[in-house]
Amino acid sequence: MTIVAPSQAPLYARHAAAADRGSWSVERDVAWHTIDARLARTQPDVLSQLRDAALIESFHPVNLARLMRACWNDVDAGVCLSIEAYEGFRHFHALRRYLETVGFEPRITDEELVRVRRGAAREDLAPDALVEALVHFMLSEHLAAYFFHRLADRAVEPVLAGLLRRIAADEIRHAQSASDLVARRIAEDASLVPRVLDAALSFRHYGADVVAEVPVAMPGDEVAIRTFAERIERLCGVRLVDRLKERL
Repeated sequence: MTIVAPSQAPLYARHAAAADRGSWSVERDVAWHTIDARLARTQPDVLSQLRDAALIESFHPVNLARLMRACWNDVDAGVCLSIEAYEGFRHFHALRRYLETVGFEPRITDEELVRVRRGAAREDLAPDALVEALVHFMLSEHLAAYFFHRLADRAVEPVLAGLLRRIAADEIRHAQSASDLVARRIAEDASLVPRVLDAALSFRHYGADVVAEVPVAMPGDEVAIRTFAERIERLCGVRLVDRLKERL
């Protein structure tokens, strides 16, 4: 019997194991019966941002479906994106349920969810646009982790703060999954480095397909922005600012 060392395990196996370690249940791990609805409603700005975040999470059947179809021949990508699809649904389900529990209006309706998806529907990704799409997805998840973490720090209602920290931890893993998929492509073809850098410089959050303005818990978050650049620079071995100078 051959035992595969963890470092030799397929990328998909490592990310599946990480998902298992970070697993949590909407039903069992969120203390729904202890939510202080009155306290939660003292922060309507936080709840409004949660509503937009729930709509963005609900969009995964469109966004991830495009990515998965473009990655049909990549087993690692298929697994990583499948995990993200389920966990994104879990985020949506938990956020929508929380908003309904505290009585926040306007309620999210199924009709609105379908309308959002229909309005944002686009053609499938072109085969030569996959790397850029993965970079944008990676950076969207990277910023989502900071968004949920910062919002957890602002939340005064304890159950919400705990829920948001769980979601933030998931988003960290999602960003790493996408980063690993990009890193493998760079390792196989170093000529992709300029495209990855340019994709970062032209970054567009996929949530912009869903809401008029992607929610930000801390405007001008210096740490989020700095680590955004550092993530790209680790992948490419080139500073974003140097690539920008080349383009000017």
